[in-house]
Amino acid sequence: FLNTSWNGWLRDIVPQDIMGKFFSQRLRVATIAAAVSAMAAAFFIDWWKSYAGGPGGVPVDAELVKGYSYAILFGSLLLGWGAVSFMARMPEPEMARLEGGRPPILKSLGAPFRDTNFRRLINFLFCWNFATQLAVPFFTVYMLVRLEMNLTYVVALGVLSQVTNVLFLKVWGPLVDQYGSKVVLSLCSSLYLLVILGWIFTTMPERHILTMPLLVFLHALLGIATAGINIASTTIRLKMAPQAQAMSYLTGASLAANLGAGLSPLLGGAFADYFSVRHFTVSLEWVSPSSSFDFPALNLQGYDFLFTVTFILGVITLNILTRLKEEGEADNETVMNELLSQTRDNLRAISTIPGVGLVSHFPHTLRYVPKFPGLDVAFGVTAYQLAASTKMAVEAVSRGNAAARDVRHAVNATVSRAVNEVEGAGKGTTEIARHATRGAMHAANTVGLGMGRLSHEAMRGTFSAFGRTRANPLDVIRGATYGIIQGASDVGADLVLVAGQAVDSARQAAAQLGLSEEQAVAQAAQVAIEAAEEMDGEGAAKVKDAMLRKLIASVLPKQGSPSPKDDSSEDDALKEPVGDL
Repeated sequence: FLNTSWNGWLRDIVPQDIMGKFFSQRLRVATIAAAVSAMAAAFFIDWWKSYAGGPGGVPVDAELVKGYSYAILFGSLLLGWGAVSFMARMPEPEMARLEGGRPPILKSLGAPFRDTNFRRLINFLFCWNFATQLAVPFFTVYMLVRLEMNLTYVVALGVLSQVTNVLFLKVWGPLVDQYGSKVVLSLCSSLYLLVILGWIFTTMPERHILTMPLLVFLHALLGIATAGINIASTTIRLKMAPQAQAMSYLTGASLAANLGAGLSPLLGGAFADYFSVRHFTVSLEWVSPSSSFDFPALNLQGYDFLFTVTFILGVITLNILTRLKEEGEADNETVMNELLSQTRDNLRAISTIPGVGLVSHFPHTLRYVPKFPGLDVAFGVTAYQLAASTKMAVEAVSRGNAAARDVRHAVNATVSRAVNEVEGAGKGTTEIARHATRGAMHAANTVGLGMGRLSHEAMRGTFSAFGRTRANPLDVIRGATYGIIQGASDVGADLVLVAGQAVDSARQAAAQLGLSEEQAVAQAAQVAIEAAEEMDGEGAAKVKDAMLRKLIASVLPKQGSPSPKDDSSEDDALKEPVGDL
């Protein structure tokens, strides 16, 4: 009842062209909340075991049940009722009306099954959920019983899966809007099946040195695949359901999905009992005159049979999806190319960094990946993760102190060379300083360094270079300030922030340039106002206003009021309207 009404409600609220983006944002919030609450519950249960421990620290069953009960009650009563209160505040649009009135209830419920294309979606949802739920509910049991892992570690792996899920919701959402839900569903389903097959290698036949690394990798890929499946399977049924008949169509889809997911674990449990006393082994043996050894290339026992059967049924189910037709759909290769294109864009920014350049060639190697179900997607999303993570790390370093110093030294060296090459040094001072700082602002737009920080370092580098020459210091300030404002305007930076940094940099370099602080501030502020006057819009007016405030602040201390121990008067003065001063 809840799923039917809820999905129909969202179908009427969310615009169809942004469903992927909307549901990716919604799922990110939900997944983060689930991760936090799951970890909190796991820590609580582990703590409760020690708190309610009986002889030898082993908790009695009755006390252990209480711990789980408290966690469940907290989630259902406090968090659950909180969700209902937010739901009550959502708008409900008027339901679309059918021409000629609504048909009888049985005819309405049968409409999605008479629609050939939508019936293919219903068949896929049933078969997919039936196939995957044979194994998925037993992942936790497998880790707790077969691998004998602590509950906290099990939940931590689940949280890892949710973290990658959150990260890739932002990737799959736009791809769904751009290329369609079917292709994303196909790619992520094949990746999901590969992950399930990978579980049989976590024991060979018992835990081994690679068990934990493999579990970490599988859970990361599981989160990525689940993110795409959740978005695509939700949006495709909403898109394909006619607005006036959305309720009946979504009911049929929900019925098929939940029926498959409900029946499958019952059969999976029976399979697990049957295979618990059976095993299948394929070994590689080496025999020589002096020694011999064998290596278990494949060992299936217990739950491993479930994982294998799930993989086979899942591959068969993907054939149903290929017959489904979606308006505006693209093929798998197009989406993979887009994913790898984003990977190349991320890596292009770091390809010149020593030790990282080789990584930029990784996407080109994917053409040699075998066409095994899900393997190309696994390599593709791994490349994307690698590129995105490396890019973020490089950008973080670029924003640090070392990068700021590099900017200052680079501008210094460049300006020094330009001054030496211009005969008569002082003649081209203004233009050299202007182009140096303007170019630095353009570089900031690609490097990722904060505009305020970079403008300050670019000004410092310019002043330092000219401080060793006989150039007119006022010309140096004029050129550097003019260039920094122009560059900020070119790249769409905050003009007020950059202008303020320019004035502060001029004040700090006053002694180096042979000027008083008042002279340096006045020159920089005046030039910033002149540069702003050449621009149109609200930003220019704000720059002029901010520079006038800077001038007021610079002369207030010279007037003998306010007292050095009380600067509230200065703050109050700066809050007053500047007007046409």
